[in-house]
Amino acid sequence: MFLLLAAFLAAAAPSPDFETLEPVPAATQGEAIPACTADRRWCALIETDETQERQVLRLYDGTPDGRAPAASHLIDNGASEGFWKPGVILRRAGSDDVILGADMELQAMYSGGGGMSSYRTLVRFTPGETPQEILTVPMSGSLMIRACFGEEDMKQRAGACHDEYEFAAELKAEGDAFPPRLTYASTAATFPGRVSRDEDSLAKPPLKPEDLVKAVDAECTVQRVFTFDRAAKAYVADAPLPDCSAYTVP
Repeated sequence: MFLLLAAFLAAAAPSPDFETLEPVPAATQGEAIPACTADRRWCALIETDETQERQVLRLYDGTPDGRAPAASHLIDNGASEGFWKPGVILRRAGSDDVILGADMELQAMYSGGGGMSSYRTLVRFTPGETPQEILTVPMSGSLMIRACFGEEDMKQRAGACHDEYEFAAELKAEGDAFPPRLTYASTAATFPGRVSRDEDSLAKPPLKPEDLVKAVDAECTVQRVFTFDRAAKAYVADAPLPDCSAYTVP
């Protein structure tokens, strides 16, 4: 009976999950806007440091309201076309040990097209310790590359004058441990049919109406499990992630 009760309680216990951080109004106009959990227990803010070249991720125990941050962490600014924003938070019940996710969004313009992509970096904040970056993974990508440069090209492409690349991923927490096990699942597809940024689309045979469909990219449609390696102080995947840079902005 005891074993059955224990199993029932374990199944009924909620699994940890990432909470979406929502922006809250700044105290004064022009201030950076913090993002907080629904209960305002934790808030995060990303600000440019005194050099005006780097960005700092600040974690607050409660809303900022003029108080000093509980912890701060310098984050890579990446490309000038990119910007960071606080994304999600994961907390250990009854503890100030939290994992904060910051999302970097990149945008780029191409001749007759453009694209955007995003990456998520997880930073662990533990009282008395230096914050640690523990994982960075791509989360989304959407690109359009021009493929028509005249009427003949339009005929050859059956009116589909852009190569399109779509990538989307989910990151979820599982189990009772902290940091928890993470599952990562991505999907990727191209249109029209299977196209590649390494090939000249106009060098291929003319497209037919039946070719105007999305093609799933099996190599970049994957599932991975990340576990926290205490020696490395970072997450490690059960298998390497494939190179899916065709779907992202560099």
